[in-house]
Amino acid sequence: MISRTAARLGVTVVVAGLVLAGCGSTPSEPAPSSAAPPPSPTGPDPALVAWAGGYCGAVKDMRLIVYSLARSFDITTEADLPKASASLEKLDTALTAAIGGLEKLPQVAPPAQEANTLASGELAFYRKLQGKVTEYRALLPRGGVEYAKAALNLSGADLVTHTPSVATGKVPGLDQAMKADKACELVG
Repeated sequence: MISRTAARLGVTVVVAGLVLAGCGSTPSEPAPSSAAPPPSPTGPDPALVAWAGGYCGAVKDMRLIVYSLARSFDITTEADLPKASASLEKLDTALTAAIGGLEKLPQVAPPAQEANTLASGELAFYRKLQGKVTEYRALLPRGGVEYAKAALNLSGADLVTHTPSVATGKVPGLDQAMKADKACELVG
C-alpha cells in the first residue's frame, strides 16, 4: 500500500510539473487589451496644460454662442430689431473676451510650438469676425429687417463653419494637456 505521505508527494510533483509546464509555454495569441495605453508616468507638460487652460478659457464660449443668438427667422418686423441688436452686442462682447484671452497666451516651446499657430489663427479669425460684427452693429439702425437677418445669418455661418487652422491633435501633447484642464471640457 502506498502511504499517504507518498501520495501527497506524488500529487505535489504532478501539480508542480503542470505549473512549470504552463510557465514555459507561450500563448498563441496575446489577450486583447480594451484599455487605453497608460498615461505618461510624468503626465502632460504643466506649462502646456496651463496654456491649454488659457486657450480653452478664451474660445469655449465662442463654440456655443451661436446657439444663443437670435435667428434670422426671429426677425420679421422693425419691432424685432432690438433682438438682432442684442445678439450682435452679445457676440461682440464674447469676441472681445476671446481676443483678449488669446492675446494673453504665452508662446509655447518645442515640440508643441504648433500651438502658437493654432492660437494666432484663431486670433486672426475672431478679429476679422469682430470687424464684421462692429460694422453690422453700426449699420443695423438704418439697415432694417432684411439687413438684420443677413447680419445674423452671416455671423452665425462664420461661427458654425469655422475650423481652426491647426487641429489640436496635430500639436504634440496638446490633446493630453487639454484633457487635464477643466476649462477644455467643451473645446476640442
